[in-house]
Amino acid sequence: AREMEWLCTFERVIFMFDNDDAGREAAEKCSLMLPIGKARIATLPLKDPNEMLLAGRGSEVIQAQWSAKLFRPDGVVLGEDMWEKVSEVDTSESFPYPFSGMNEKTYGIRKGELVCLTSGTGIGKSSVCREIAHHLIVNDKKIGYIALEESVKRTALGIMGIHLNTPLHIHGNTVGMEKMHEAFEATMGTGNCVLYDHFGSMDSDTLIHKIRYMVKALDVEYIFLDHVSIVVSGFEGRDERREIDNIMTKLRSLVEELNIALILVSHLKRPEGKAHEEGGRTTLAQLRGSQSIAQLSDMVISFERDQQDPINGDKTTVRILKSRFSGETGVTCTLKYDKTTGRLSETAGFTADATASYV
Repeated sequence: AREMEWLCTFERVIFMFDNDDAGREAAEKCSLMLPIGKARIATLPLKDPNEMLLAGRGSEVIQAQWSAKLFRPDGVVLGEDMWEKVSEVDTSESFPYPFSGMNEKTYGIRKGELVCLTSGTGIGKSSVCREIAHHLIVNDKKIGYIALEESVKRTALGIMGIHLNTPLHIHGNTVGMEKMHEAFEATMGTGNCVLYDHFGSMDSDTLIHKIRYMVKALDVEYIFLDHVSIVVSGFEGRDERREIDNIMTKLRSLVEELNIALILVSHLKRPEGKAHEEGGRTTLAQLRGSQSIAQLSDMVISFERDQQDPINGDKTTVRILKSRFSGETGVTCTLKYDKTTGRLSETAGFTADATASYV
């Protein structure tokens, strides 16, 4: 810094520091101090010039100076350097939802994306989550399930009940232990499901730590978080909007870092007109707490149902509010709830093809 004026008289300034973490960090810090386009960083295959000379590779030290690359801060990429990346065939898997209509506009669930499921109170967000979770588990995908408004037993019974076509939290005593164990072995017992035993609000860093552990240590690929509002609900005196902004930014970064699919549940604000529980149409602006939920989600899927309708009170309209992947939005299908089986099914009777793959 003291010699900045003198250094700037040169056409090029080449930094050849030690080839270790401290050396690389120092070279970048020094390069950032110089005017744009002046700094270059030389890279050696060994630790420093002394080791190069002792290894009889002195000529490579000179070569490294001449071939030093122009310094660019991390994240800055020139378009002309992009051919290798854009010419790669994208082989990332896109796994289908259990409802074919949803796949038509979403093209399935992709790792590296954050999906938000939303609706009014009691419309069936958690039921949809359990249907998707069961679908992934039985197709040998490993999930992590974080339900902050129910016990891990309730979550497990919900997923097992889908397998038996029976709401076990209601009719569990009538099923029999043999069928219960069969459902357990086919779902919870597969090794494809990890649950987090916690109820209510929690510190955002703790939540991030738990998700990272599930992914890094237990090989989880798909995370369910039900729901985001309750994460920050227990902290008195804090700004809920800012807290949700904070957790959403952390979750979005984590999805990118770990290359996982995160399925997040969010509540809605009360609309000015018809209530969501009476079939009112949902919009992105109604997401509760913060617009960061809509902005940072790759996909937003809403569910609309008139609970009091004597004829269609068991039918839910699925609407895509946002799709960064395809740009397709609008109504995608209708799901019907069968209170006898506790299951959701498309009114047209379609079943997702678990072998489907989208590019």
